Order: sequence, then C-alpha cells, then structure tokens
Amino acid sequence: MSLLEESKTYKPFKYPFAMEVTEDHEKIHWGTWELKLQEDVDQWKKEVITPEEKNHITQIFRLFTQSDVQVATNYCDLFIPKFKNNEIRNMLLSFANREGTHQRAYALLNDTLGFPDEEYSAFLEYKEMVAKIEFMQNNDVTTHHGLGKALAQTCINEGMSLFSAFIMLLNYQRFGKMKGMCEVVEWSIRDETKHVEAMTKLFRVFVDEHPRIVNDEFKNEVYEMVRVAVALEDKVVDLAFGLGPVEGLTAKEVKSYIRYIADRRLIQLGLKPNFKVKENPLPWVEWIIGGDSFKNFFEGTVTDYNAAGMSGDSWGWAEEAQ
Repeated sequence: MSLLEESKTYKPFKYPFAMEVTEDHEKIHWGTWELKLQEDVDQWKKEVITPEEKNHITQIFRLFTQSDVQVATNYCDLFIPKFKNNEIRNMLLSFANREGTHQRAYALLNDTLGFPDEEYSAFLEYKEMVAKIEFMQNNDVTTHHGLGKALAQTCINEGMSLFSAFIMLLNYQRFGKMKGMCEVVEWSIRDETKHVEAMTKLFRVFVDEHPRIVNDEFKNEVYEMVRVAVALEDKVVDLAFGLGPVEGLTAKEVKSYIRYIADRRLIQLGLKPNFKVKENPLPWVEWIIGGDSFKNFFEGTVTDYNAAGMSGDSWGWAEEAQ
C-alpha cells in the first residue's frame, strides 16, 4: 500500500496523520456569512483609507481571488487524481473545499467595496500578475519526479506567495483600519498554515516512498523554483506599492519577509535555507497571529499547528538545513 494506491477499505489507516489533519481542519471551518464588513466600507467611502492605501489594497485584490482559484485547481487537477489513498484524499478534499471558501470571501470583499466585475480579470493587464499565475500553473505530474516538485511548489504557493499578500493586508489592522478584511486574512492564515504543514508532511512521506527522485537534480530544481517564486513576488509587491509606502509598511520590508518565510518553507521541506534571513523582519505579524498557535474562534481553544514529524530527516538533508 502506498500514497498512490487505492484504499480497498476505510480502515485500517495507512496514513493516520491525514485523518487527524482533516479533523483538525474541519474544526476551524468558517463561511462568508460571518464576515463583518460595514466598518470597512465606511472607512473606504469616508477617505479614512488614503489614496495610496486604496491603490495598495486594490492591486493586492486584483490577484487575491485568482491565486486561490489556482491553488484549488491544483488540488483538484494535480493531487486528488494522483493520490488515491482514502486518508490522503479526505485531507486534500477538505483543503480544496476551503480554498473555495477563500475565493468567495475575497470576492465578497471586492464586491462589498464596490469593485466592478471587471476587476476579476484586471490582473490579465499586468504582466507581473500573469507571470505569477502561470508559474502556479507550471506543473507536470506524469512522473514521480514531477509530482514531487508539484508538492514542493504548492507549499511555496500557499506558504510564501499567499503569505506575502496576507501580511500586506494584515498591516492595516495595526492602525485600526479595514478590520473586517483583516479578520478574513487571519482566518485564511489559520487555514493556509494547516495546509502548508500538512502538504510538507505529504511531500516528505512521498519522497520517502520514492527515494530515487531525491538527487541533486531534484533538489536544485526545487531551489530554483523557490528563487523564481521569490523574484515573481518581488515584482507583484512593487506593483502593490506603486504609489509609495503605506502607513507602517514598505516594499523593502515585505520583500525581506518573503525571503524569511521562503527559508522557513525550505526548511520544512527538508532543504537548506537560501536567503539567510534568520529573524522575522516583521515581528508584529507573529504578535497578531499568535506565533505557532492560533486560537480557535469557535471554541476558544488553542490549536498548535506545528505538526509532528516535520523536523526529522530521513534522507540526509538535515545537515543542509543548518
């Protein structure tokens, strides 16, 4: 029995971690009906939000929904058809469903602020945004090598590229602005943190089952993929800050954070960091989201999202991560 083989029966579980993740993920379910956006609308209309800030938010929104459309597409088209084990499919189906929630929530932000439907295709007018989506689409899962790379890439898509947008938007919460929007971002961070940690776990289990793909060529391709993702994100950040910095945040700070989080994702994958940003350049992010633990807003409990088994090393990569 392997990740790619169909389960003959519901139990016994071959990969119990996936069912545990699925249960935890469902406990933090949320929906668009919980969004409170009236104060955001009032601030937007009454010029509490400056022209520079409006441009900043608008540029991020132009790609925000579409990015999650692509993430969900990758779950449905790349991973669910390939991973036939039932426990893994339960986990992937839960994640794909939540990406649909994200799309509807981000779209509701657009619609509530009065953005026309044309804004959903506005990203096509910016080569930087198109390049980012094309990068997210660039996968070939017909081989074990390609499937392994696709798993690594989704950890970067969700764990670095989306987080870039998250922290740019979350900055407004520090100044009492766009609090409804920021609440959506916090909920999304909970979800994506769970997705990234589970998908890095899946990546490591997959390469354990297919150790032949783990060679210098494979690792170099993953490193290059991450470098390309960071370079693409830099260009999107420059677009967002086209009218200059916003209160409390500059493009340079966001780019530094991107490199910090990219290194964290590489380490989670079992690879070595590339960007040498050891300290979080935006410590307020950890203060807002509570570090590694996130409060369950339904039950008032705290869930530690650092899944066990991610810091070990099975194929001699640990020394590279030092």
